[in-house]
Order: sequence, then C-alpha cells, then structure tokens
Amino acid sequence: MRHYKITAKGKVQGVGFRNFTKEYADSKNYKGSVKNLTNGHVEIFVSLIDLGDFLEALQKGNGRMKATSFEIEHLDSLNFSSFEVLR
Repeated sequence: MRHYKITAKGKVQGVGFRNFTKEYADSKNYKGSVKNLTNGHVEIFVSLIDLGDFLEALQKGNGRMKATSFEIEHLDSLNFSSFEVLR
C-alpha cells in the first residue's frame, strides 16, 4: 500500500468531484479523505495500490468535472479507517 497527498486542479469544485472521488475510493476499498480548498483546488489524501488507475478515474470523472492536472506528493503513512469527504 502506498500513501499520497494529491492536489487536483481544474473544474473540480461544484461539480460532484468529492462525491465521485469517495464513491470510487469506496468501490476499491481505499482509505483517506477529500476536501475542497479555498483556492478552487481539491486535496486528496489516499492509501492505495494503483495510483494510475485512481488518477485515470478522476480524469474521466462524471461528465461535469474536468481535472486538468494533479500535484502528487508521496507520504510515509496515513491513518484513515475509511474514505471521508471533509467539509
């Protein structure tokens, strides 16, 4: 399992991005969180095996959202028991 902090940029607020991210993470049993940032980006903390699959799903999205880029930071560990949408 690898741990990441991901900042998603683009049209990612007000379009269901957080809920889509949670639903996808839950379907894969990923642990972490997702929240909107005041600068219009979305911050994701996630523990998973296949980062490429996760990013591909987020880029494909729900038809309304458009993630144009991701900043990715590798982390040593995360301590989440589920995947949460933070407000």
